Amino acid sequence: MEDDRQILVDDVDDTTDLPDVSVEVKTTKNQTCLNIVYLSSIVAAIGGVLFGYDVGVISGAKVQVAHEMDLSCGEEEALVSLMPLGALSASLVAGPLLNRIGRKSSIQLTALAFTVGALIMAFAGNLPTILCGRFVVGFGVSLSAMSECLYISEISKPSNRGMLVSLNELGITLGFLLAYLVNYILLDTDHGWRVMFGLSAGLSLVQLVCMHFLPRTPHFLIMNKQEDEAADVLRRIHKTGSIKQEMANIRHSIDTSMASSCSQLFTGEDNLRWRTFIGLGLVVFLQLTGQPNILYYATDIFQAVGFCGATLAAMATVGLGLVKVGATIISLTLVDKVGRRTLLLLGSTLMMVSLFTLTIFGGYQYSVAGYHQRETCSHGPNQTHHHKNAFSHAEHVRQDVGDLCESDDLPLGLRYLAFLSLVTYVAAFSFSFGPVTWIILTEIFPVALKGNAMSLGQAVNWTSNVFVSVTFLDAVRIFTLPAVFSVYLFFSVLSIIFIYVCVPETKGKSLELISKELKGIRTPLTKQMSEKTQHRKENTEFSLVENSV
Repeated sequence: MEDDRQILVDDVDDTTDLPDVSVEVKTTKNQTCLNIVYLSSIVAAIGGVLFGYDVGVISGAKVQVAHEMDLSCGEEEALVSLMPLGALSASLVAGPLLNRIGRKSSIQLTALAFTVGALIMAFAGNLPTILCGRFVVGFGVSLSAMSECLYISEISKPSNRGMLVSLNELGITLGFLLAYLVNYILLDTDHGWRVMFGLSAGLSLVQLVCMHFLPRTPHFLIMNKQEDEAADVLRRIHKTGSIKQEMANIRHSIDTSMASSCSQLFTGEDNLRWRTFIGLGLVVFLQLTGQPNILYYATDIFQAVGFCGATLAAMATVGLGLVKVGATIISLTLVDKVGRRTLLLLGSTLMMVSLFTLTIFGGYQYSVAGYHQRETCSHGPNQTHHHKNAFSHAEHVRQDVGDLCESDDLPLGLRYLAFLSLVTYVAAFSFSFGPVTWIILTEIFPVALKGNAMSLGQAVNWTSNVFVSVTFLDAVRIFTLPAVFSVYLFFSVLSIIFIYVCVPETKGKSLELISKELKGIRTPLTKQMSEKTQHRKENTEFSLVENSV
């Protein structure tokens, strides 16, 4: 590796006026450099808080909006689904946007989108205006997930990159927790939904202002031939090492993939097809293991174990938010020590066990206790909005939630086992698939293709999310809840196999080294092709020798 690095330095244009800072910097300057990296990462991760808040707050806000505006079930579904639609639209343009205006400017654009969307919803006088705000916020949610992860990965060092990128996922879980707390506090407040939607505008303005004072990433600057500024940024964010050497490494990585387009991700050049297979595989399994819909049923399981009524159920979701935050902090501290691949394997295994238990729980309810999913929704001038528990009795669809909670049909031990399984599932997802998927996506692609790769990953992510969420209720109605859980269980088993066979370990490696290793890796497909080529070559040589004899 040292030889490779020296070759890169030798390739640098000697006329470039860049001082070679290869000596150790003083301790105070080291500390200053480290503080700049951490500060930049924390400010960028504010977008994660906004992401989690705007996704989580709708669970409380939609009930109040439905009451006040007398929404039909279809209108309520539109209120929920417009944000994923906005997120999907952002993913289609994010790649060119990230490469054209840069990671920092993209983060500022998402902060502006969060602010505008929040204010539109807070002052809305009708449903179409709220839907417009949700679409704008959804655009910000998707773009923030890509731009912030890329920004943090490109200013951090290999030794702490995983932890710093995980700050964005920690921000998302903190945003969920904040949303659950706000939902609980404003549960019975008149026009509380306006405050719920509008609160995020203040935080997004803070991010918008703070990002103005932080540096752009050296990778983006070098990619756009702004090398003097890139050298200045590297001096500010790196404690030790040679500035020329670091720039040479980045330049070499960029030069190998400069004429980039999204179609290149599916070519055999530099093994990009295999890298894309790894990235999109992780994104698809992130959704197909049922995470969005498992959370959807969280309140129902909480009620089944005794958290009866809207207030207690809201309190339970706050507890679930705390679990998500705690698990993400664990991931943040371990991802650079035990590795990305190890966390993914551990998390997906725990998710598999949890889904198996939830499948047994749902099957017992359906076949023994006679419970079945019933989803009802009605709004009217003289009607009370009600969302029936997902495990309500088939013969007692109209029974109150309180009656369900007091029912003795289900063994207490099984109820608490289901509750523990739900918490374990959420925790396992939060320290594995949640943060690690996006860390790996920022690491395995060449610099010039990262924007396109993240854009494609988000497009697949949100498309899968919409598909899984939209089909869930119909699937439960047709195939029953335990059958749907068993499908998630099946995909969790497949995800373990996929991670074990395909996903590389990137812990402690520079972005340039990761790209170099993946460029030369022999995948099962390339090995098979190589063996066939070698076999054909040997047969040809044998025939030539035989003919000459």
